[in-house]
Amino acid sequence: MSRIAPAPTLDFTITPEQVASIIRDAIEKELAVNDTIAALKPEEQSYETIVRPLAHIENTMSDRILLVNLLSQVSPDAAVREAAVEAERVYEEFSIEQSMRHDLYVSIHDFINKTDLSGFEHEDARLLKHMERGFRRNGLHLSSEKCDHLKQLRKRLSEVTIEYNKNWSRENSSLLFTKEELTGLDDDFIGGLTTKEMDGVKKYVLTMKYPDYIPLMRLCKNENTRKTHMTAYESRSHENIVLLEEAVKIRRQCAKILGYESHAAFILDVKMAKTVGAVRNFVDDLATRLKDAGIREFNVLKEIKKKEKAENHEEYDGKINAWDTSYYKRILLEKHYSVDQEKIKKYFVLEATIQKMLDIYEKVLGLKFNKVSKDKAVVWHEDVQIFECWDDAEDKSFMGYMYLDLFPRDSKYPHAACFPVEPAYMKEDGTYVPSIAAMVANFTKPTKDKPSLLKHEEVVTLFHELGHVMHHICSRTKYSRFHGTTVEGDFVEAPSQMLENWCYDATSLKYLSAHFETGEPLSDDTIELIIKSKNVNAAIDNLRQLFFGIFDMDIHTSDDEHLDTTKLYNELGEKICFIAAPEGSFGQASFGHVMGGYDAGYYGYMWSKVFSSDMYFSKFVGHTLSREVGYAYRKEILEKGSSVDGMEMLKRFLNREPSSEAFMREEIGIN
Repeated sequence: MSRIAPAPTLDFTITPEQVASIIRDAIEKELAVNDTIAALKPEEQSYETIVRPLAHIENTMSDRILLVNLLSQVSPDAAVREAAVEAERVYEEFSIEQSMRHDLYVSIHDFINKTDLSGFEHEDARLLKHMERGFRRNGLHLSSEKCDHLKQLRKRLSEVTIEYNKNWSRENSSLLFTKEELTGLDDDFIGGLTTKEMDGVKKYVLTMKYPDYIPLMRLCKNENTRKTHMTAYESRSHENIVLLEEAVKIRRQCAKILGYESHAAFILDVKMAKTVGAVRNFVDDLATRLKDAGIREFNVLKEIKKKEKAENHEEYDGKINAWDTSYYKRILLEKHYSVDQEKIKKYFVLEATIQKMLDIYEKVLGLKFNKVSKDKAVVWHEDVQIFECWDDAEDKSFMGYMYLDLFPRDSKYPHAACFPVEPAYMKEDGTYVPSIAAMVANFTKPTKDKPSLLKHEEVVTLFHELGHVMHHICSRTKYSRFHGTTVEGDFVEAPSQMLENWCYDATSLKYLSAHFETGEPLSDDTIELIIKSKNVNAAIDNLRQLFFGIFDMDIHTSDDEHLDTTKLYNELGEKICFIAAPEGSFGQASFGHVMGGYDAGYYGYMWSKVFSSDMYFSKFVGHTLSREVGYAYRKEILEKGSSVDGMEMLKRFLNREPSSEAFMREEIGIN
């Protein structure tokens, strides 16, 4: 008997007017609940009058807020995008007002003080504790004067953040090159570019989107073309510099008002790391350990460059420039490891790879996916696909929907990410509202002659972001605020980073690959070479990640009222990565993470790798398709969301304290 999924509850075809109406309705309902709770007399304060209505409004309104957020980043309709950005601003301002209501804080605080929370169910007690913690982190325990100042600062910070992200996602600059300037790029790539005639010369349009930028950096033999394009890429959104610097200043002011030494100290107080000192020790230790290895790797690239320049009778400048690393790493992989990404991508057709990845997730996590036919799918763009997700290990229930928006288009979110759209939560009858999540990416679009083909690293990206989707789909929490990836910021990447290892597993690579013309999988020899090449230039790559994390930590611990982020960004990059930024560039203006929720948190990408490596190499290595291990992972890590602290989940899954041994050995190459 076939199972019928409930229809998706969200309409992505709404008008700008409807976007505004959704937010007005959410604000009206939330305000009514908050007013009622704030007006309660002490004898009226109870679980039924406080916890239940607050949880209900948060559960039932979250999907509408998340829908507006998604539309602001992916809607093909400019009017809808602008309406969504404005709606986000309005709701964020309202949320700041409500989160700083002293009367609401008093009601909740008084109820907690006179209630024995040990008699509550775990998630109910956690909800109350997190609510009170949130109010305190918003300064409600301070004087009204300080509270009002904090409120005004946070409203301005919200405006600055929204403006920065709007500029970043809407950026649409491009450059023009002749075919000769694009030597090294194949005819298929060049044939897919838009062209313009200038003074009788045919020129090709190269945007700053990944499908243009990455191939050019890797394949273009003309160093000046690479330099020109990277300089433009690292000089996007100049208007964001002043916005970033204002945001940093406001964050510092807010932290000081709340009694913290810095914004980083404020943020880390509720992360796994806990303190700035712990993060500094971690990143500084890694940078020191990686320094010599990084220098050795750069010396190898220099020799390759020196040889190529001599063969081409070109001047060798004696160094590796920022626009050289991807190009010479590609040559290193091809000549010394026989790993040719342009050949390998012929074995990873996007559509087939997605289906096989889902097959792996089905086997490992105990799930079942069904693609929704185009005639039944309500989506925001014709390229978007939708899949039903069902449980296949327990009660065979419907678990949620997954949307895939995988190709670039104008004014769309420019990177790869998972957007939660509807968090699952438990209804009053004990059943769960199914979750909805969207994966957004910018892979090369198929042409009439060739399907969309993925380089191996794009396969890794696909697996990683789908991992975040699985976190949403598999999560089962009573309250939406604890759903899915709402875990501590320095743990959130660990589940997806752990799943990246399947892309370096021989059995999985054999299964995932199929030549787009012959259907043949990758040969055993090629698979072995891909696995061996995993840590080629690992020191260089990890030093770059550390640079981003250290820059983020530096700007959010600095007391310099006149901090020059361009100077810091470029000087720090050269110090840590041994490579100068393109002259006149300002990469921090498009460093979206520091204005997108990862402020004082970028170190978490490296920090969480400690946990992802430990989980994989202690539980999954040699058992990548094990339903038993995968199901335990689903139950102990994915299902819990943030209803349990990350460290507690890890200890339960590993049956011991986490260790950095696997990370240092497998990711850093240090025993």
